[in-house]
Amino acid sequence: MESEKNITIYDIAQATNLSIATISRIINKKGRYSAETESRVIKAMEELGYTPSASAQSLASNQTHTIGLVLPFWSIQQPNDEFTIQFLSGATIAANHLKYDLLLDNRSFVPSASTSQIIKRRRVDGFIFSAVGNSYQHFMEELITSGFPTIYTGVQLPFDKDGCNVYGGHEIYKQDFLEICYQKGYRNTALFTSYMQAQELQMVEISRQIVEDFRLKKGLSQDQCRFVMYDYYNPKSFQYALEELLTQKNPVEAIYLDQFPTCSHAYSIISSMGLRIPEDIAVVATSQYSRGGEEFSPKLTTTYVHSYEMGYRAVELLVNKIEKKGLEFEHDIPYSFLYRESFLPPEQGEE
Repeated sequence: MESEKNITIYDIAQATNLSIATISRIINKKGRYSAETESRVIKAMEELGYTPSASAQSLASNQTHTIGLVLPFWSIQQPNDEFTIQFLSGATIAANHLKYDLLLDNRSFVPSASTSQIIKRRRVDGFIFSAVGNSYQHFMEELITSGFPTIYTGVQLPFDKDGCNVYGGHEIYKQDFLEICYQKGYRNTALFTSYMQAQELQMVEISRQIVEDFRLKKGLSQDQCRFVMYDYYNPKSFQYALEELLTQKNPVEAIYLDQFPTCSHAYSIISSMGLRIPEDIAVVATSQYSRGGEEFSPKLTTTYVHSYEMGYRAVELLVNKIEKKGLEFEHDIPYSFLYRESFLPPEQGEE
C-alpha cells in the first residue's frame, strides 16, 4: 500500500503554477497579492489537503499564536471556583475559534522584573488577567504602557488609557439593587464588601461611592443606607456587623452580599435571631453561576455575572489587539437579576 504523501508548499506552487514566494505571502497573509490568486491557492490547498505548519507561520509572522492567561489567586485555594471554571471555559472556546492556544499561569503574582524578558522572548503574544490583584498590577502597568497586548477583567485601571478591560457591571447592578429596594419601600439597606476585595481597591471605593451617591440622591441618612466592610477571613467580623444592623432601633430591611460563601453565614445569623427571610430582612448576593442560590432555604436572589462571556470576550479583545484589527467591541458584559424567594421582584408599576 502506497504511503500517504506529505503535501508541502512546493506541491501547492506546482499545482497553481505560482512561485514559492507568492504561496508563502498568501499563507502568512503578508505582502501583496490579488483576490483571484488567493482563491486559486486556497482551492489547491483544500484539494490537496495541505495544512500550513503552525511553527512556520509563527516564525513568518513573529507570533506564537499563544495567549498567556493569569488566573486569580483564589483559584489555587478554591480549585472548583465557579467563576474560574466558567471564565476558563469561555476563554478556551474563543481561543479555539480564533486558532490560539492558552498558556495558564495560576501564580498569585508575576515578577515585574521579568516584563522586558517576556516581551523580548515573545513566548506569548499577549496576556489576559482574569482578576486584578495588587500583587501584579505593577506588572500589568508595564505591559500595557509598553504596548504589549494585555486584557484584564474589572473596572478600568488608572494607567489603562485604551480600555483594555472587560467589565461585569459591578457598579450598575449594585446601583440597581439600591434603587429596587427603594421602589419596594425599603428605607434601611446595607451593601456589604469584604476586606478580601481590598486587592481591588478601586472596586471597593466605587462601591462606597455608589452608596454615598444614592443616599444623597434620595435624601437618606447614613443609618438608612450603609456601606459595610468586613474581614472575609474573620467570620466574627461579618457576624458583629450584621447583628448590629439587625438590633439597632431601625433594623436593616435588605442587604447585599458581595461574597457568595458569606450567604450561609448570613442565613444562620438571621435564623438564630428569630428573624425570617424575606419577611423581616431581604437578602441578595452576587453569584458566578446561574443556579447559585437555589440550594438555600428560602432560595436566594442573586445577580448572576456571566463569567463565561467575560472569558470569551477577553480572548476576542486580546486577539483584536494582537492582530491589530482595530475592530470595535463592547467591553461591558451583561448580568442578570435572578429573583428568588429571599428578595421578591418589584411589583408591576414599581420599575
